[in-house]
Amino acid sequence: MKSNTIGKITILALIFLLSINFLTYSVRAQNQGSPTPLEAFGHTFDENYWDTNIFNNSRWDHPDVNPEVSWLNNTWNMKWIKEGNFEMGMLSFLNKTAWESGKEVVYTTPAEMWWQHAYLNGSEIFIASLHCAWFGFSDTNQNRYYDEGENINPFFYMGATTPQMVNDVGIKSNPTVEKIPLQRSVSGDIVTYEWGYNYTDIIFYVPKIDHLNQNFSAGFNYSDPGTYLGGSEVIGNQTYISYNYKLEINTGLGVSNLYQDYESGKFGVLKHYNESSGNWELVSPGEQGYMPEDWAMCLGTWSFIMADQDYALSDLQEGEINATAHKTGLTEVKTTLGGNHAFDFKFNQKPTYDLDYINGTTMGTFNTVYECLDVNNDQGFIDFASGMIHLIGDFAKLILSYAVNQTNRFTNGIPFDVAYEAFHPNETAAFFITCYPEYGESGGGRLVHDPSFTAYFSVQSASGGIPGFSVGILLLTLMVGVSVIILKTPKIRKKL
Repeated sequence: MKSNTIGKITILALIFLLSINFLTYSVRAQNQGSPTPLEAFGHTFDENYWDTNIFNNSRWDHPDVNPEVSWLNNTWNMKWIKEGNFEMGMLSFLNKTAWESGKEVVYTTPAEMWWQHAYLNGSEIFIASLHCAWFGFSDTNQNRYYDEGENINPFFYMGATTPQMVNDVGIKSNPTVEKIPLQRSVSGDIVTYEWGYNYTDIIFYVPKIDHLNQNFSAGFNYSDPGTYLGGSEVIGNQTYISYNYKLEINTGLGVSNLYQDYESGKFGVLKHYNESSGNWELVSPGEQGYMPEDWAMCLGTWSFIMADQDYALSDLQEGEINATAHKTGLTEVKTTLGGNHAFDFKFNQKPTYDLDYINGTTMGTFNTVYECLDVNNDQGFIDFASGMIHLIGDFAKLILSYAVNQTNRFTNGIPFDVAYEAFHPNETAAFFITCYPEYGESGGGRLVHDPSFTAYFSVQSASGGIPGFSVGILLLTLMVGVSVIILKTPKIRKKL
């Protein structure tokens, strides 16, 4: 690859890499003109709901960051919902545009994060969810669960029709994102919101792996797109990935239910790098190097919770959930806040998924597998599997710091530095993975699944709500996805 091309790709990487510098400067320099929520989003968190795009190079400009190399033409979508003592927001990456070799290139990836904030019986809890990982493992003992020692292969979505992808690899995709606008309807006490995102023609990379040490063997680095081609053994495209959301809020009972419909289309073109010839070669379903039949696909999200008093996680079948336990067969993970039922991961409400063969014929309905892994002392595992953290994580922290600062009811604020540093995978309370063990047999066919989540909040009059106040900036996050990684922060108590 030519040096000037590497330079351009490296510059593109700064859209993701320099975010931590920009975000830290932005929030610490509030008195020096960093954007207010109105300036940043064109809206405030006092509004009932809104749906807007954020262009980093305009609203998020800062004198310490050069937008020409880090933020130019970088677009996100943000949604906001507020109903009394319940609030929810969502941040999704839409695209990054750039010029390479005289051609406009559009980059996109299915990176999304949602968060929920609820006031319950005098206490409050803030939970957020970031889709962070797609990976598979070889289920060598065929027990349908991931067991320590089984080979893991992450794959990483980063769609773009670059000159290198077209000329060197031979894949020409047209990655696009369709944003489905936020819609609100009311029927009695039930307030319903619906929205979604459709990603089409998305490119993915399968890095070269040193399975003995569980790391990348050829310099693949999520944070540096310049390493993607040379560090991958397989590159392909997927026809589409679709997320459709439905949020039902019962203002009379103080319960909200979030339904997340996930659908992934079949694999399209797949190229394997031939070390001998130095060329990318087309691989067809069933051929060696395409996909093993015992390959189970997993989806992941890393998460953590902050609250103004003790909270706990437990599963109905497996008992207490923590970061040092490896438990299989999870059914419903319940979150309690000061003894009150606060939040549920409703795995048992959708225990199955639908799968088609890659040729389009129906394969059947199968049981979804939910696990939690022991990751407390394994930062390397999270870095290895969770590429999306490198793309959306830092910007997500800034968005949450603004959101919580404007919508909290905590007695005391949390300094930005404290909250920002708490946003680390090694603060995990539990790492959940959602697996589809029959995926390898399908050869990369269409998959449909729709997990759900429930939050509880105190009922109050329509004129009430969680008020904002300016006692420092709060950052409170939980991330959930097709596999869930729940990050448990240090307890935040009123004495702070």
